[in-house]
Amino acid sequence: MNIVFMFKKYPMKNLFLTIACLGTSFYLMAQKADVSSLREAELNRFKIMVAQDGAGLDKVLHKDLVYIHSSGTQDSKASYIESIVSQKTIYAIIEPEEFTQRVYGNIGINTGIVNVTNKKDGAFLPVNRLKFTDIYIFENGRWQMLSWQSLKINK
Repeated sequence: MNIVFMFKKYPMKNLFLTIACLGTSFYLMAQKADVSSLREAELNRFKIMVAQDGAGLDKVLHKDLVYIHSSGTQDSKASYIESIVSQKTIYAIIEPEEFTQRVYGNIGINTGIVNVTNKKDGAFLPVNRLKFTDIYIFENGRWQMLSWQSLKINK
């Protein structure tokens, strides 16, 4: 059966298939692992941290997360989420100062400077200016953070 005959005989079916294929193509393109989607994922993670959203953190952090704080303390995914949800650590404000992204296939690297204001006992603590590098992996149609390391720098 030739393709022209199929289009003439089943025009609605073929229209539906064409639209479905185009829709799938656009969806896959929108889910692409690129610099702008990596940047968006990192900014979204900062918002989720400030909101103390445990379910949100569970989605954006990879199961193999290694999170090394500027103090040298290390957290896993579970311990990091627990510290935020239990309010042991309260991120009040997270503002990127410098921020660059690189993508290599399904691996993304963010590097920059971020200003972090924590809260303790209802009071804002002095701003920590941190130089950081973090690594993301693009799996299951989304970026997830695999690793974070930061150090305090002078203002």
